[in-house]
Parts: sequence; C-alpha cells; structure tokens
Amino acid sequence: MKKIMLLSVIMVAFAWGACAQEINNDRSARMSSTFLKDPGYGSRINFGVTFAPTISWMYPHTEGYERNGAIMGMRYGFNLNVNLTQRKNFYFSTGIFAEHSGGKMKFLDIIPIWSLDILADSIPTQRTYRSIYLTIPTMITMKTNSINNFYICGNAGLMHSFKLYSSNTDSYLFGTELWSREKQVSEETALFKESFILGVGFEYSVTPTMRAGVMVNYVQSFTNYFKGKGKAQNSLSKLDQRANIGCVEIALNINFF
Repeated sequence: MKKIMLLSVIMVAFAWGACAQEINNDRSARMSSTFLKDPGYGSRINFGVTFAPTISWMYPHTEGYERNGAIMGMRYGFNLNVNLTQRKNFYFSTGIFAEHSGGKMKFLDIIPIWSLDILADSIPTQRTYRSIYLTIPTMITMKTNSINNFYICGNAGLMHSFKLYSSNTDSYLFGTELWSREKQVSEETALFKESFILGVGFEYSVTPTMRAGVMVNYVQSFTNYFKGKGKAQNSLSKLDQRANIGCVEIALNINFF
C-alpha cells in the first residue's frame, strides 16, 4: 500500500511538473509572439534599403533672384522601422541616407573674366547648385491592415541633413560668346539643412519576411540653403543670398521582417 501511495505521489508530481512546464512554454511563446513577431504585420523592428530618384528646385528669397528650373538627383541608404502600437499600424521610421539635391537660379552678377583680365558688370547669370548631404529622417509611418497582401502607407516627419559637398556651375552670355565655369562653394552653402517630408504609397508582401514598396514624397526645406551674416552675398547687390529647396521623390523600398 505504501509503495502504491509513493508511486502515486511521484506520478502526480511528475504530471504537475510537466503541466507547469507546458504552461510556461506556452506563456513564453505568447510573449515572444507579442513582443517579437506581429502576425500579419511583420516583426516589431524591421530594416531595409531605399533608392529614390528625385527632382529638386530652389525657392529664392533674395531680391533679383528667380527660379530657373530643376535638376535630377537621388537619395539612397538604409531604413529602420520600429512598431509603436499593439495594432501595428504606426511605426517610427529612421535610417541613414546619402542625398543629392540642388536647383537652378538666375540673377545679375559681377563676373570675373580671367582670360581677359576684366570684371564684367551686371551680367545675367544662370547658376546650377548641387549638394550632397548625409540625411537622417525621423518620421511616423502609418500602414493599413493587409488588403490582399497590399498595405496602403503614409508618412510624415522631418529630414535632418548635414552637408558633405557642394558645387555650382555658372553660365552667362558675354558679348556673343556663352561662358561657363564650375567651382566648389562649400564656404557659401550652409552646413545643416532641415526639411519636412510628407508622402503616400503602398507595400506588397512578397514573402512573409520581405516586402517591396513605393512611396511618393514631397520634401521642403525650411532653413536657408546658404550661410548667412554676409558669408554668401551677391557680388553686385551685396545682398545675402537666401533660398529653400523643394523636392519630389519616388522612393523604392525593400524591407525585411
């Protein structure tokens, strides 16, 4: 009888331990699913790559300056998205990108013609500006629930850009000859550019762990493209140069979950 009771106690204890282990494993699995995987939405943290061809132009704010067209550019790099809500519809998006942008303006200027050893006064000048920035975005990205593996997306936020390189190209008519020249103007271009970004697009779930997407974004800077306080002046009027950059881009994304 004692042996039977002892055996019964051992079996009950073993069964209780197995049950407790199963409950603990189930709880761990649920926690892992909750905090690491978002069923139907991908992981809580995902990363990817972006390539975006761009068209950018300048908004001049200096008397005598006019916009004179747009230039082609690009933005490319790595993105990171962090889910902010339990329903997985809102993400904090950031990353690190190289951004090529600029624009064209026309104005009157004093042009040094070194080959003729003269200064040409009040010459109509057409200048193309090009800059390369290191850009870090901070955005909120919104996504709908799955619609046949498609997700409609929107984003809004800020772009924080640090200048790496800048140059310009001047074209002007002197007499009957068209002259042009190129020079670096890193001493005139501001070191920092702050912009807002607003866009819409969609993602498609290629596999459970990869999505491809397209976003159409409008980007507008609200800081001066040039340095202020007399560091970037028109040589004829002596006015400080002021301008902002506008841009439209088509961002192609591949994200891994």
